[in-house]
Amino acid sequence: MASRAGSIRPRLVDVARLAGVSLATASRALNQPEIVRPAIRERVQEAVMTLAYSPDRMAKALSSGKSRIIGAIVPTLGNAVFAHGVEALQERLGERGYTLLLSNSQYDPERELRQVGAFLEQGVDGMVLVGDLFAPEVLPLIKRRGVPLVTTYVCASRHGIPAIGIDNSRATRETTEYLLGLGHRRFAIVANTALPNDRSQARLEGMLSALSDHGIHVAPNSIVEVTLPTIANGRRAFVTLLSANPRLTAILCTTDALAVGALAEARNLGIRVPTDLSVVGFDDVEIAAEVDPPLTTVNVPAAEISRLAADRLVSAIAGNSVPMMTQLAARLIIRGSTDRVRRRRSTPLDGSKPVSRSRIGEMSKGIRRML
Repeated sequence: MASRAGSIRPRLVDVARLAGVSLATASRALNQPEIVRPAIRERVQEAVMTLAYSPDRMAKALSSGKSRIIGAIVPTLGNAVFAHGVEALQERLGERGYTLLLSNSQYDPERELRQVGAFLEQGVDGMVLVGDLFAPEVLPLIKRRGVPLVTTYVCASRHGIPAIGIDNSRATRETTEYLLGLGHRRFAIVANTALPNDRSQARLEGMLSALSDHGIHVAPNSIVEVTLPTIANGRRAFVTLLSANPRLTAILCTTDALAVGALAEARNLGIRVPTDLSVVGFDDVEIAAEVDPPLTTVNVPAAEISRLAADRLVSAIAGNSVPMMTQLAARLIIRGSTDRVRRRRSTPLDGSKPVSRSRIGEMSKGIRRML
């Protein structure tokens, strides 16, 4: 076939000849790079670049029945954990000769269902989802098409599909017990559970369970549930909680973004962290170590989860059985935003005038309407 410039389109045999390898080796280097020595892969890739070789994927898909395309749906790319995980997923799939198609559901099960249907129409060889809460039609639709599937960020699935992730509830139980060990008894919680989110719901349940085991009941006005895990929502929730619970000593957040928002609003109101109040997040995104004070949080191994998901999915596509449950460690990272309970000072350490409780009450009235 002639190109637009009138030249003949390069073929795989031309790539093999220029790289000095057999046709079969050139094919493996492009389609199964993980089984080819790095030096040979590099020679083949150099030949591909030199010749501007582009495989005819449509013809290949028709002949092999495989598109070598994977579809992945995440709740949002606004959360750095998912963004980091997607990068790792794309890189590992690329090493295996697969292309990644990506979409985000914005925590909307119906939107996720439409995206699943669109990926299946594209002929994906496999799919990666997040969590274990789906619209009722999602899993039957994927199963009818016979497309392998793994889910991520949870370590077990009620639906009998391979799951790779952490025990969200256990992680927040351990975090809450850490704060209890520091003497905290007056808690408040900010959770992004106002939209369907089984991971954050499990985190909330883990916090409440640990507190209940120690005889601590968290009143409804000590929990603010928000839609999206944003810094702005964290700031608003902080004001609402402080207005309702002026004596609280610890705030637990289901994501780092919410915790960073709480830290920012605490500084704005002249409340010192951790002297007056301890704040804990969840995710361990990059900014968590850079805020002032650095945030105590739980590390979610997003890159490891994604790499394992790619490996398991490629193995399942090849017809191999894969583990149904894979639990990775979720480590508590202790930084400067938590400390033992202390008697609250009447003024901040920097000498600035703290915001009055009446002012906080006025602010919270407007904020409740925004959450």
